[in-house]
Amino acid sequence: MRVSEKSLELNVGAELLGVIRNTWGMPKAYLRGLTQKEEQAEGVDFFAQLSPSARLFAFQFKAPQGRVEADPYRYKLVSEQHDLLFTLAQTAPGAVFYVLPRYLQPGKLQQDVPNLLQDTWLLAVAPMPTPVIFAGQQTKVVRCVGARAIINPEFALQNLAQLNHEQRGGVLAAAFDGIPAKSFAVWYERHRWLGRAERRRQNPWLVRGLRVVVVEPEPRGRRTSRS
Repeated sequence: MRVSEKSLELNVGAELLGVIRNTWGMPKAYLRGLTQKEEQAEGVDFFAQLSPSARLFAFQFKAPQGRVEADPYRYKLVSEQHDLLFTLAQTAPGAVFYVLPRYLQPGKLQQDVPNLLQDTWLLAVAPMPTPVIFAGQQTKVVRCVGARAIINPEFALQNLAQLNHEQRGGVLAAAFDGIPAKSFAVWYERHRWLGRAERRRQNPWLVRGLRVVVVEPEPRGRRTSRS
């Protein structure tokens, strides 16, 4: 039995939030995920109502495919979903990522809990134009070995457990600026529907496996320095 994508989202997401709060120096951060039902009830309104100083970071979770718990770990990317993420990444190049946990079987996950970040990797979306990555195909498999994501071409991965406050100049070069809440709301509203106006339906790729980290500024006088 493989570990489900939902289980990875919940467990890795909890650890990721702890790193963002305690290591990256953003104690007011919290995770936000939208289900189809929530999207119907709130949708873009939630993001539009955030404070002007709020910043967002988008993490698209992917579960590995296959049966063997060994390199290379394989993940399937979908052109339609990737194109949405790539568009968003142009707003803030260091704030949109694929999250690629290397956990196929429950045994390895149970062994590594509560330190799943030791084998969870970030892949930045901004340097991955859709036409280059997919070349007209609907899906693409990325093979991950060590700190390499092999598609065509090859991209660098960043291990989450090693990404501390001092190392944020690497993959997260611009991440600590984040995506302005207003910009995220505009993107979300623009892409939340599929089809023509009279036959439109919700775009499933906006909520499938996407977790948004919302960072609100600390009240003045409460921020402390972090080493």
